[in-house]
Amino acid sequence: MKVLWLASSYPSKLHPYHGDFVQRHAMATALFCQIEVIHIVKDDEGMITNDVKEITVSNKQLTEKIIYYKPVKTTIRIVDRFLSSLKYKKILRSAVKNYMLQNGRLPFVHVHIAMKAGLTALWLKRKYKIPYLLTEHWGGYLDEAVPNIRDYNFVYKYYWKKIISGAKASSFVSEYLQNHIINKYKIKSSTVIPNVVNTGIFYPGKKLPADKIRFIHVSTMLYQKNPEAILHALGILKNSFPFEMYVYGPVLSSIISLIAELGLQEYVLLKGEVPQEELSKQIQQSNVLILYSRFETFGCVLIEANACGIPVIVSNLQVFHEIVDEGVNGVFVEGENPAALAEKLKQFILQMNTFDKTAIARFTAEKYNYKRVGQQFLDFYKKINN
Repeated sequence: MKVLWLASSYPSKLHPYHGDFVQRHAMATALFCQIEVIHIVKDDEGMITNDVKEITVSNKQLTEKIIYYKPVKTTIRIVDRFLSSLKYKKILRSAVKNYMLQNGRLPFVHVHIAMKAGLTALWLKRKYKIPYLLTEHWGGYLDEAVPNIRDYNFVYKYYWKKIISGAKASSFVSEYLQNHIINKYKIKSSTVIPNVVNTGIFYPGKKLPADKIRFIHVSTMLYQKNPEAILHALGILKNSFPFEMYVYGPVLSSIISLIAELGLQEYVLLKGEVPQEELSKQIQQSNVLILYSRFETFGCVLIEANACGIPVIVSNLQVFHEIVDEGVNGVFVEGENPAALAEKLKQFILQMNTFDKTAIARFTAEKYNYKRVGQQFLDFYKKINN
């Protein structure tokens, strides 16, 4: 089976970590199907091209076609956005037409994240009567999310609704996201297919002797992830016991300032963004991963930590209850309460040896490995093709 994926977010030379969860889904599904991914990237500064440049990489059954374009700039913002959107649309439609010339009529296409690759799927459905599937990860549909779909203009919201309601079938990375979208939009059929963990990278490793407790946090460091509350909790703890906090994600000036304000320079190490191979080694050397998000649709770093046998401390979000079992592979703490988080961290230190790291890693690897999740996508395709 050959399947064309239209990805609104995907790793590229300009944004190596954007949409990496979509790429891992592609790798998993490519164990069972021939997958070609097309992703269009706006190159504002002309780092890759001054016009249009296509870079294609093929590995076994997965082909990734990343097309960069430099938008026209007129100094009038609204005009620039309009011209950029036109160029995006033209490039993506041309790439899809070329794919159909080489592979014949498509039984369906698979859109990953509705906006804005889904606009081309709508065009395919209208012009060629080709149906499309939708897989959604984006958290902006959630009532508590910032940014939120309700903040976009009428035109965006209109087409978002058309993309979601026009899909022949949809998959979502969690029941929580699925239920929100079912409540907001009229969709025909849907299923839940979770994110995936690369068990060839994330697995239990030998922990080296250490004289400090090591916490680890991995995120985009934005409002959603609430890193400031974690730092405030560490500020409460800094005189209680020896610890260090490794932070992986963009190094923001606001975070650097807060670390200085709280006197955490000797406790918190900002490590920037690193490849997963390096990240896995650091998780293996940690005692616990902390994810204190304000909202989520899944939480990939949780299953990555668990696959290494490392328990997690998470905010008490409904979606996290789909991944974390209290006292088994992690613990919950009241959200938006640094004092409560600090207290939970203290409690964790006393009970961390009660977690069965081997069992945590085994369960996670069995549930979220590439082969299992890839098989779920194959079953999804077979079901809608019947």
